Amino acid sequence: MQGGYESGQSHRGRGPKNYQRSDDRICEDVCDRLSDDHDVDASDIDVSVSNREVTLSGEVDSKQAKRRAEDCADSCSGVEHVQNNLRVKKSQSGRNDDQSDKPKTK
Repeated sequence: MQGGYESGQSHRGRGPKNYQRSDDRICEDVCDRLSDDHDVDASDIDVSVSNREVTLSGEVDSKQAKRRAEDCADSCSGVEHVQNNLRVKKSQSGRNDDQSDKPKTK
């Protein structure tokens, strides 16, 4: 069978004993993924990594971009947790996108 696994079970992500990706490599990978994503404007996102925990802070244009940025970070090898502190920018009308889905009260 092609791919190096005959049992049908993938061993992807299982590195050598005691191997851990460095925080610097994880940070670079997260930044690359955010930069390459077509749905996220990462120009106002700060990325920090400590003990394989990624913290995203700053602002994005929409709730969808906030979720997508978290997914990008979470998909990187070595990430154990993503703390998403991103905020959705307020629109020009003064309301932010997070409030547009909430029902209006009378």
